Amino acid sequence: MLTPHYTPQFSTMTSSDHLMPSSPSSPTSSHVTFMVSSYTDAAILAHTPKGEMGRGLSSILIDAATGKLQLKSALDVGPNPAFVVKHPHKNVLYASTERIDADGDVVAIAMDNGDASKLRVLGRVSAQGKSTCYLNIHQSMQYMLAVNYWDAKVNLMQLDAQGNISGVREINMQPGASYVENNRPTREEHWQYRQRWPHSHCIVTEPYASRLHFVSDLGLDKVFVYRVDMVAGAMRLRASVDLVAGRGPRHLVFHPTLRCAFVVNELESSVTVLQYRHIAAFAEGNPSGHAVEMSSFGESKSESILEEMQVISTLPHEWDGRGSINADGVWKAASHASEVRLHPSGKFLYVANRGHDTLAVFRVDDNSGMLALVDYEPTGGKCPRNFNFDRSGRLLLVGNQDSNLVSSFFVDMSSGRLTPADSLSVPSPNYIYAVPTSAEERAPLHDNFIPASNISQEQCKASSPMSLSPMIPQMQIPQFAHVSVVEPATGAAVSLSVPKAA
Repeated sequence: MLTPHYTPQFSTMTSSDHLMPSSPSSPTSSHVTFMVSSYTDAAILAHTPKGEMGRGLSSILIDAATGKLQLKSALDVGPNPAFVVKHPHKNVLYASTERIDADGDVVAIAMDNGDASKLRVLGRVSAQGKSTCYLNIHQSMQYMLAVNYWDAKVNLMQLDAQGNISGVREINMQPGASYVENNRPTREEHWQYRQRWPHSHCIVTEPYASRLHFVSDLGLDKVFVYRVDMVAGAMRLRASVDLVAGRGPRHLVFHPTLRCAFVVNELESSVTVLQYRHIAAFAEGNPSGHAVEMSSFGESKSESILEEMQVISTLPHEWDGRGSINADGVWKAASHASEVRLHPSGKFLYVANRGHDTLAVFRVDDNSGMLALVDYEPTGGKCPRNFNFDRSGRLLLVGNQDSNLVSSFFVDMSSGRLTPADSLSVPSPNYIYAVPTSAEERAPLHDNFIPASNISQEQCKASSPMSLSPMIPQMQIPQFAHVSVVEPATGAAVSLSVPKAA
């Protein structure tokens, strides 16, 4: 049972356990620093990585000219660090931790003098959800949005002006997420029934108005749409979008200019291309829902905030339906899609295939956003769980979870193809993050942070200071109704599935 008051607990861990001394001061522009998260305790994860257990968070330097990799430091931040993101204006990193036996944490990590190889833990706060897998810093920099996979909680966390995490302000549960609290499922049940209950997997902000936050749910085959009410200091569920049953949407990414989103479907090993239609009534409207008219839901695809345009496999045809049955009689596909990322140029989309052990490379049509396969590029190891680009898009780093290996590649800027450069032993790498080195590099091309420049001074003034005592979590499961609104730009009637007003 969740308590209405929460006091953050701060760690006494330090960064004294570096594997090797850091280079003098900050690296030059000829080098790029990546943070790599490693699993440390497989027994408390929802899945079973086959690699060695690591020490936590590693700082890895890549020579931009040669692609050579150098391990600079490693830091113990607690069990199973995963998602990593940097504060846009502070020398602070945030890492989530994944575990299903207890609530995960969000750990604040200092980069001394801005050097990502000189790390020390500042503090840690409970995420109040299990298997905390995704973090998103709100454009106001007053909040962090955190997603928890195991119990499908989408939480609003408070940030102060120095970037410290004050705690969880609000907890939102997806429909059906109470299954975890009521039934205490084991991970063996999870392996057999991947969609028995909700599994929120990411929260991504659309880059066009920077008002709506999209949560893909692998268990429900849905995308939920939230808005942060800055006056109330609360998240408002504005809509939900049904995707095809059984696909298992894992992560999504928006194109910066084409108004479309790409969703990677883990269970089907495919990508869905969705046209995005911004509807001001749900980004700016009255959070009570009083400004919309209740009506029956229309069936036309044009009436959705996300309209499916294309579905394309991430695997070769000969891999269709390939799998095996284990000793318990459970069928498992031979490959599952994991990460999806858009190249910084917006010209290419990449998807990692765990099992096929490749990155599927797609060319993005300049006008429609539709995808065309370029090739399948081997990742140099087993089970590529995550990968990322440097800011220029010329370097790519892949974490091969089950072979304890990170591999660097050069990216051909005209074709999107990859050329292997180097590899480095890192135990069970599960997340890759390119650390920004300047204010300009923090602008969002392919990551999840939306800059504060997108929010006006008037909006900042309108957002009143928030009191965290008492912090009463909102645990109600929302009821949905069908509504009709008029889109101001076109005058067209639009129907959506949205939560009923309380």
